[in-house]
Amino acid sequence: MFNKIKPISYYIIQFGFYGFVLLIAAGILFSFSFIFISLFASAVFAFLLEPSVNYWETRGANRVAVILVIYVLIAAGLGLLGSYLVPPLMDEMKNFAANLPSYGSMVHEMATNLQKKVNTLFPGFAFPDYYPYLKGKLFVSLKAVMASVPALASGVASLASMTLLIPFITFFLLADGYLISKSIMTIVPNRYFEMSVLLLHKIVDALKLYVRGQLIDSCAILALTTVGYAIIGLPYFLVVGLVSGLANLIPYFGPIISFCSAVFVLLITPGMFNLLSLIAVTLVFVAVQVIDGTIVYPNVVGRTVHLHPLVVILGVAVGGNIGGLVGMLIAIPVISICKVTIEVLYTYLRSYSII
Repeated sequence: MFNKIKPISYYIIQFGFYGFVLLIAAGILFSFSFIFISLFASAVFAFLLEPSVNYWETRGANRVAVILVIYVLIAAGLGLLGSYLVPPLMDEMKNFAANLPSYGSMVHEMATNLQKKVNTLFPGFAFPDYYPYLKGKLFVSLKAVMASVPALASGVASLASMTLLIPFITFFLLADGYLISKSIMTIVPNRYFEMSVLLLHKIVDALKLYVRGQLIDSCAILALTTVGYAIIGLPYFLVVGLVSGLANLIPYFGPIISFCSAVFVLLITPGMFNLLSLIAVTLVFVAVQVIDGTIVYPNVVGRTVHLHPLVVILGVAVGGNIGGLVGMLIAIPVISICKVTIEVLYTYLRSYSII
């Protein structure tokens, strides 16, 4: 007896049901940003570590033992790196705190000089004295910062909790990640099993390649920026390099944040804001971007995400509007997942003569 062919409405309803369940799950995760960020960060670390775990497992090593050894090596490496980086960073923070009282007078001097220059160039123009305004704004900002101390303390506690939680989630994703894929496949109808396997494989591969490439590129930006600004003698070059590396995770907007942070350091450092220093900072910035754009990025990221630059810019802007910084960071992976999903679904649905 022939099996009765089910109408297309059956599959539409089934697809809609699973989509509705996924939307509810996504809504829960976004409602509890703590859980979402922890899972997202754990997935990123799992993508980075999985090749090493698989390599040693295929050579006969126990998977759990390999993960534990990698954890020990990472902890030792972070400890060694911290012993070299933390003292210079603390020195830069102490210098910033020591120079903080002079920033008020420096701003006053800059505002006064600007006022004099404008009055010289335009004698009939009544240029307002902006220093009282800036001082008042600074006072209001300081009051706002002091008022947000409890929320800041809560955020630090949340960050500490995530720091402890992420390694545990990453461990279980590395040890039992295949069970998650297997569970997802059990709910897929047999007719679409091949398509679902291919779709899951392509999504995971796209995310792995993008995450690894983006982190390698950010580390390269961090190193190049730090070395470049150290050579020209920019104060707080370690902090600026760290900010540049982290900001580079945001496509197109990252370099702007990097350059603005370097210029900000020039502005707040007495005697540093001049044409020569600005040219030096600009040259370092341009050199880093040229090296990254011609050598690093095309080889480690450019081959992984085939998206038009306009799509990337709009996606990052929309992601920032919806989810802030986290939205900007995950915008491109989400767009890549949508792109891969549409391509695979279109190909297979056409082959099944559904569309």
